[in-house]
Amino acid sequence: MKGNATRPATGFRAGLVDMYSAATPQAGKLRAAHLSAVVRLTPETMLANIASAGLILWTFSPDISWELLLWFAGILTVCLFALRSWRRSLGRQFTQASPGTIHKATWHAIVLGSVWAFIPVFWFPGASDSQQLTIATLLTGMIGAGGFVLNPLPLASVAYVTVFSASALAALWRSGNPAYSGVAALVSVYAPLVTLAALTAWRKSMALINAESQSQQQEQTISVLLSDFEQNAGDALWETDAAGRLVHISPKLCELLQVGEDKVAGNTWMSILLPIDATGAVALSQALASGKPFKDLQIYFKSPSGNRHIQLNGKALQNDEGTFSGWRGVVSDVTERVQSTNLLRQLAHTDSLTGLTNRFKLREFLTEKVAGKHPLALLSIDLDRFKAINDRHGHSVGDDVLRLIAQRLRQQLGPQTMIARLGGDEFAVVLVEPGDIQQAPTLGRRVVHLLQEPLDLSVRRLTVGGSVGLTISHGEAVTLDELMVQADIALYAAKDAGRGQCVAYTPELGAVNQRRATLEHGLRQALHKQELQLYWQPKVDLTTWKIVGAETLMRWRHPVLGWISPGEFIPIAEQSGMIAALGSWALLEACRMHSSALAGLKVSVNVSSMQLRDESFLSVLQDAMDEFQVNPGQLELELTESVFLESADHALAMLHAIRKTGVKLAMDDFGTGYSSLSYLRSFPFDTLKIDRAFVIELVEKKDAEAVVHMITGLAQTLGMRTVCEGVETPQQLEAIQRAGCDEVQGYIVAKPMPLQEFVVFRESWDKAKSTGLR
Repeated sequence: MKGNATRPATGFRAGLVDMYSAATPQAGKLRAAHLSAVVRLTPETMLANIASAGLILWTFSPDISWELLLWFAGILTVCLFALRSWRRSLGRQFTQASPGTIHKATWHAIVLGSVWAFIPVFWFPGASDSQQLTIATLLTGMIGAGGFVLNPLPLASVAYVTVFSASALAALWRSGNPAYSGVAALVSVYAPLVTLAALTAWRKSMALINAESQSQQQEQTISVLLSDFEQNAGDALWETDAAGRLVHISPKLCELLQVGEDKVAGNTWMSILLPIDATGAVALSQALASGKPFKDLQIYFKSPSGNRHIQLNGKALQNDEGTFSGWRGVVSDVTERVQSTNLLRQLAHTDSLTGLTNRFKLREFLTEKVAGKHPLALLSIDLDRFKAINDRHGHSVGDDVLRLIAQRLRQQLGPQTMIARLGGDEFAVVLVEPGDIQQAPTLGRRVVHLLQEPLDLSVRRLTVGGSVGLTISHGEAVTLDELMVQADIALYAAKDAGRGQCVAYTPELGAVNQRRATLEHGLRQALHKQELQLYWQPKVDLTTWKIVGAETLMRWRHPVLGWISPGEFIPIAEQSGMIAALGSWALLEACRMHSSALAGLKVSVNVSSMQLRDESFLSVLQDAMDEFQVNPGQLELELTESVFLESADHALAMLHAIRKTGVKLAMDDFGTGYSSLSYLRSFPFDTLKIDRAFVIELVEKKDAEAVVHMITGLAQTLGMRTVCEGVETPQQLEAIQRAGCDEVQGYIVAKPMPLQEFVVFRESWDKAKSTGLR
């Protein structure tokens, strides 16, 4: 109900009821507006009434009766009373008017009309023709003029016209002249038309006043909303005139621009922005000159409170004639948004651990340089044995190592050099200055030496080391991926060269890598295509000269490249993650052969350190023995000392688990590793295989025989058997016999051979031994 009280009436009758009886503020405003429209014409209308009354006196002069003078006094009294009320209202603004005030105005119109009615009713019938003409003309004009002037007060207008019309009809009737019948008819028609016109004008006036009132309310609402918007939001409105001078000045606008109101009022955007952001001022000037709407125009400037970023939107204004009248828009404070965006961009392009550039930013930087054919040098850096640090000391220590390495690289290479962490323990450096590119190989070696320096952490001192791969582009056509692959190829070559090296990319290295990629691709299909084979090499007991075991060796015949050395494809299998599948196949095949063609022999299978790190290896081993009912004591796994490099504790735990199954364990290539004796103390192997490097030197160097003798003595003390591999000559055979070795393996006995040849060889060996030929 409260909402309906302020809704303007729309029907004619409802409008009248609203105006003459409603007590709502809206109705009061309507009454005040209509009353003001009539009151402001009071001097003119009252003077017109007095002048008209004077004209009546002049018409009847010189025979002016005292009754006519009395009538004139009545007219003068009513008019003076109205003028007195008008005088009192001067300086007052009508905003509200009560229904009583409107009713008083209606009664005033009735009284005025009634006083005028005496003239046609009492003086018209006896007047002369000229006097009647004057009275008729005057009354006709007053009906039309009065009805029109009083139309803002519809009841007053209707009452005024009705009184005048009724008095005119009465005068015509009293005159008794039949000729006036037509005049009476015209009055009967024209008076309602005047009334209807007055009411129509009132309705239009009411509609206009209602529209203006609603417009004012909307403007007030918008003003309140805009004021609240500017006070509580980070935005401000701006507006200029046709000359570009700011005309809408608010405290919020001055706050955003960090200037006083006197610096803004009457000035153009160019004069305000030019001292703080010349680039932004020029951009805004161009946008304004185009005459088209614009948005998201950025302005950046420094203020005492810090760096500020504001954003302008605007569109051109036109007046009612369609002529350009200025601009209007919004100024937004986007400082926090820009800072957040910059922070997100920095986080997206920065390694969170070290603060260096990350892989994505590096690729973006390199893409730009490659596209522009800029000369550059790219160094790919990889830390050595970093995983061992993580495993032994924990990831927090590993993180400290990476942060310290990053700090050293920054100190060594300078803040202007692009240094990135690619992930894990991999880093990259990009050199773009001509002098730096020329010194890139020297710089790479300096990085290697830098990485070899001990790292002083809070609780320990560690040495990491690293390898560097280098590639240089002199602006030739090369893709980003080709550039990074070249650096990686050089890095792999540095690692293959023994780590702690800086190797530059060459086309020859590229050819090697291409072959490697070809082999890796072919190796993934080799098992399915049955390209892999197992070869067998016998082991002979030096005391009984009997074949007591056989080592299985994997061979691969590539359909295009032919036979591929295990020394070439096994490292590829390890690095590509295929070694587990190849090792499982070899183990399964060895168990199958042991249950048939190789029954009675101890079968040795090489196991990679990566296989031991696989938690499923133990179940694979057990399943293979169960499937072919292999005696665990007749199966031997050969391991190198590299199994202890990555995670010694995990390796020892796995070896103990294998030992519990009854499977024998042999340490291969003994004597060439890192800390063989310490591992022998931690885990007693069943067999030590002496590396062929010692065997080669047995004949040439006496100290070599002494070393072999020491190893065999150590093995005997620990209850282990020894096998010398790679024995090729009788002299070497005699030397290992003198050194006390238990078994021999090498070309002096037989080369590795396919299973069928091995079976035939074994039969001939046993036959020759039984006949005394061996």
